[in-house]
Amino acid sequence: MAETPFLRDTHGTSWPWPPVAPGERAAWLVFLPGAFTPVCTGELEWLGSLAEELAAVGVGVRVVSCDPAPVLREVAERMSLPEACVLLSDFWPHGAAARVFDLLDEATGRPRRVSVLVDADGVERARVAPAEAGGARRPQDHRDAAVRPA
Repeated sequence: MAETPFLRDTHGTSWPWPPVAPGERAAWLVFLPGAFTPVCTGELEWLGSLAEELAAVGVGVRVVSCDPAPVLREVAERMSLPEACVLLSDFWPHGAAARVFDLLDEATGRPRRVSVLVDADGVERARVAPAEAGGARRPQDHRDAAVRPA
């Protein structure tokens, strides 16, 4: 890894890499190309409840976007996202977290719409991508992978 990701939440607080909180066995890193795009907004509508559900089994949900933290704060507030659904800015070094998983589209500067389940050591355990290009991911795919033994 060339650059260590430097992630900040909507309050400007730095998060460690990998962004798995104490007491969690794993976390979904849900990469969003753009916080206010129609598909991303649609996914955020179910990600909040998924985050609360998965927290009960020790799996966090971290929504990662190259948008700056103030933009993500506005999204979280407008959508009334629960505290369990943490939005993280991968703004600088731009896209470093997305690059770790080869998900940064260098032409657009945005991450690809992929979710990566990582354990506390940062080891990838699963991936979820849309079934069709330009489509949305499915919450059930995240549930299934999160409860499957590693």
